[in-house]
Amino acid sequence: MSAPAPPPAPHLPSPVAVTHTDLLRVFAGVAMAGIGGGLPAHMRRAALERAWMTELDFAESFTLAQLTPGPNAVNLAAMIGARLRGWTGALATVVGVLTPGLIAMLGMTVVTLGLPGGLPAPLQSGLRGAACAALAVMLTAALPVLRVVGDLRGGWVLALATFAGIGLLRLNLLPVVAVVVGAGLILHRPGPQERP
Repeated sequence: MSAPAPPPAPHLPSPVAVTHTDLLRVFAGVAMAGIGGGLPAHMRRAALERAWMTELDFAESFTLAQLTPGPNAVNLAAMIGARLRGWTGALATVVGVLTPGLIAMLGMTVVTLGLPGGLPAPLQSGLRGAACAALAVMLTAALPVLRVVGDLRGGWVLALATFAGIGLLRLNLLPVVAVVVGAGLILHRPGPQERP
């Protein structure tokens, strides 16, 4: 008689069949909606609404994307795609998230190259106003991560130490992250009953 299968981890969503076409289409749509740096917020909404990920899964992917070199939104798209469909899923999400912006920037470049003196003043003013909206959109992606931080042992201490080191003391990012990751590993090392 075999032992019953262990229950699934509580943070895993129920399996949903996700195709590469789904990933490409959804992430292209996310890119078209993600004006002003809001791609992570839109990715979160898309993944959660489709039950592709849980809040915890997203927070883990978002955190890793922030710590990985390269554009954060592209990193996050790749990590979500990889979680859902492996390396080919990562490729589909990256192509989906990059293509609309590439087309838009090529179009804007063609239009603005012919303008003497750069962008017209009203367009420059509009872009300055959009920067304020962009900040709010970026914060909507960070708030779920803050909820997860609150549930972690020492989470707020590590988050505030990181902010103090990088934001206030202007220390180099890599040494600060190395120390905080090391502290996190120590705080969250598995107990004897959790080890395989």
